[in-house]
Amino acid sequence: MDRNIQIAYALTVLKNSWFWLGIWIFYYLRFTDYAGIGLIEMSLVIAMTISEIPTGAVADLLGKKKTLFASFFLQAIGGYMMAFAPHASWLIIAVFIMGVGGAFYSGTLEALVYDSLKQKGQEKRYHKVISNITSLGLAIPAICSVLGGFLYLLQPGLPFLVNATAYSLALVFCLFLIEPTIDTEKFSIKGLVSQTKYGFYQLFKENNIRKQVIILLSIGVIVVICEEMLNSFLGVEFGFSPEMLGILWAGIYLISALASQLTSYLKKFMPYDKLVILIGILIAVSLIISPWLGIILGGLSLLIRSSLQAIYGNASSVIINDHTESRYRATTLSTFNLIKNIPYVLSAYVLGSLADQYSAVTLASILGLVLLILLIYPSLNLFKKSYSKN
Repeated sequence: MDRNIQIAYALTVLKNSWFWLGIWIFYYLRFTDYAGIGLIEMSLVIAMTISEIPTGAVADLLGKKKTLFASFFLQAIGGYMMAFAPHASWLIIAVFIMGVGGAFYSGTLEALVYDSLKQKGQEKRYHKVISNITSLGLAIPAICSVLGGFLYLLQPGLPFLVNATAYSLALVFCLFLIEPTIDTEKFSIKGLVSQTKYGFYQLFKENNIRKQVIILLSIGVIVVICEEMLNSFLGVEFGFSPEMLGILWAGIYLISALASQLTSYLKKFMPYDKLVILIGILIAVSLIISPWLGIILGGLSLLIRSSLQAIYGNASSVIINDHTESRYRATTLSTFNLIKNIPYVLSAYVLGSLADQYSAVTLASILGLVLLILLIYPSLNLFKKSYSKN
């Protein structure tokens, strides 16, 4: 199954060929304002959210290979629409299609990798492989971001066109994947409903797991908001131009890729449940201080937060996979992503409007304070447990 791991790396490269990374907000602002961007982003996350659970169950029942193929097919269509959008309504439709495609991808690649390793009795390698995948998923956008800034100057839709072409190429790689045979079941509507139910069960089946999942979700909700819109809003408000943002995000993603490799190293000093809480607190602080930062310190805060988000993603993936049965793996990961996305779906337009009215830095500070409050209780609990053991 090493073949699957190598193809997974290739798919990660193509999936994350985000030539639009540094310029997407400027492209959107050609058609609308921050509130409108919130509406476009809401369309994206609604699509991802309503598709998360059924697509995860489909991946477990119909097969990860077919699900990944469907994912890249839909994302390619959406990408081509985005590149040639004549007005904002096209952007809404395009991101909706891409959102559904993203939902097919969400959790499926991780499940494919974990089960491919487990089939060979090598699941202990997963934390290293997922770190590599995360690093690739951050390093590639860094390169693409710089190139995308120049492509944008040639023609604003060109970064999206090249990205859609990469998704088309990914379809070919999907054909060479080998479906893991571990714990597979035949597809049926009854099985789909049952699979969905067990996806929720896997996340909340035991008190210890339930507590960890709640902490992961508390942090994850804010991370989604940062990744989907807030970090880019802040880049603009800190004073970066399109070209500067392209270079900035290139640096951020490269350093975040290196930070991802620290995941297994940090485990030597503390277990993942404590690590994610520490990361959550640091993310909260980085958001709270946003109103007092200029272009240099503001850029540095984006860099630090993005690096922390990469480690959080790895740690949360390991925690969930370690407590999930193979037959429910993609469903459970999709269920987790669904719950994590719901608050953003319900608030994206409102958040965009608030950024228009009060500024993105003020919004960031408020969200950071909310996250810090959410983490106070679990932090005190862990401190008490560590103290009692000593």
